[in-house]
Amino acid sequence: MNRFRFRIRFEDRVGMVRDVAEVVSGHGANILSLEVKPGEMHIQVDQVSPTVLENMLKRVQTIANVLEVTPVEWLPHELAQQRLRAILDTVEEGILVVDARGTVSLCNRKAAEILGLGHSLIGNSLKHLGFPREILTSLGVGRLSQQEILLSTPYGRLRCLVKSQPLVDEEGKPAGAMITFEKMSQVRRLVQSLTQPVMITFEEIIYASQKMAEVVALAKTVAKSDSTILIRGESGTGKELFARAIHMASPRRDNPFVVVNCAAIPDTLLESELFGYANGTFTGALKGGRQGLFEFAHQGTIFLDEIAEIPPYVQAKLLRVLQEGCVRRLGEMLENKVDVRVIAATNRNLEEMVAEGSFREDLFYRLNVIPLYLPPLRERKEDIPALAWHFIQKFNQRLGKNVRSLSEAALRRLYDYDWPGNVRELENVIERAMNLAQGERIEPENIILPEKNLASKSPSGLKRAMEEIERQAVIEALNQGGSVRKAAKILGVSHTTIINKMRRYRISGKTSGQWK
Repeated sequence: MNRFRFRIRFEDRVGMVRDVAEVVSGHGANILSLEVKPGEMHIQVDQVSPTVLENMLKRVQTIANVLEVTPVEWLPHELAQQRLRAILDTVEEGILVVDARGTVSLCNRKAAEILGLGHSLIGNSLKHLGFPREILTSLGVGRLSQQEILLSTPYGRLRCLVKSQPLVDEEGKPAGAMITFEKMSQVRRLVQSLTQPVMITFEEIIYASQKMAEVVALAKTVAKSDSTILIRGESGTGKELFARAIHMASPRRDNPFVVVNCAAIPDTLLESELFGYANGTFTGALKGGRQGLFEFAHQGTIFLDEIAEIPPYVQAKLLRVLQEGCVRRLGEMLENKVDVRVIAATNRNLEEMVAEGSFREDLFYRLNVIPLYLPPLRERKEDIPALAWHFIQKFNQRLGKNVRSLSEAALRRLYDYDWPGNVRELENVIERAMNLAQGERIEPENIILPEKNLASKSPSGLKRAMEEIERQAVIEALNQGGSVRKAAKILGVSHTTIINKMRRYRISGKTSGQWK
């Protein structure tokens, strides 16, 4: 014997519900649910035999003004609940509906999945589920905007982005709240899908030389692993290009690729940018704190360009990430596990920096697991025709031109130049030539290159003399002031300028021994 549901359609009159209820109860049936609206009634009964049920329905049919008695599969409120459940379960955020005390009365599939508790979420309190105090105190008070929180789940600690919308009763009094939340990893994927720049593959790297063929083959091989890669090469050789191609050839291709130019971020901000910070860590910090770029790159790749420029105290924290896969936000005691592949790049001689003490030896070895060296363009000039033609096609589209070739004399000018700026400089020269070209061919007069003395890598005697004067001025100011900040004040420049000059001229405490 199962529960039975039926619908009664009738001409509305006083006493209709009473008459129906008398018939049902007279047949010994227990009414479990009753829903009434003008001209229609739905009833759910329990514990009757098929014979009793048949007799009861026939008797209901004979009640005055009853038009139709029809079995139904669901009551209206059950259908509404099923539709609501179907809608909630399609949402990719966790949803909890709680009462004014913070007890869960409704949850969707995603909430149970994130918290790892299944349908046992119903009846649990937010406090028991690990939600922080500010979520509890916000119930019925007002809307809580997006806030990052740390939850403890059966899978371990989990960072989530949470929002809260208060619910009120018919009298406008607080009745609880609807809380939505999602994993920060999911938020990162969404942001990455919306903001990710165009990625490239190895097939899009232009080359014709054997040297580059060997580099590309090695990069394709190591892309499949998770080992740290250190890309070395002069400025303009395409280090970021290779980093992007490695990411796209790796199992992490569908996850974030995060680029950090370590030289472009001030030292005072670099640590918080990389590792994040907790709520209230410093004046102006975002409420609830902020994740760092390592956390944002979770399960993806982070590309640390100009790695030689990071200060010593950040080097120590980076070493911790590489060794243990752990990140600690500024102002927090807890460490967060991150799964990030690191690709670093530099055009500086890290071995010399290690010898001088300006770069940690242990960090260098952690970064240099797989070294990848990109040769300068002057060592692979057979790549110039292929690269030049690639740039011609690119700028034809951008500039609305129809250049089809380079004259032999123009190509000879490209061959005869040493390219201190490498591929980036070649691209600029071709763009300039495309703007000057009058017909379908680039002529030698369209190729404008610096004078050879300007293209030389060695500074002139005057330039060397000026650099030595500047270097001595910085050393004297450091000796006189006894600290970097006081030296900056003496010279009338910023603290960052002094630090940059020290790096450029390789000035360390060993240079004078009189300052820290």
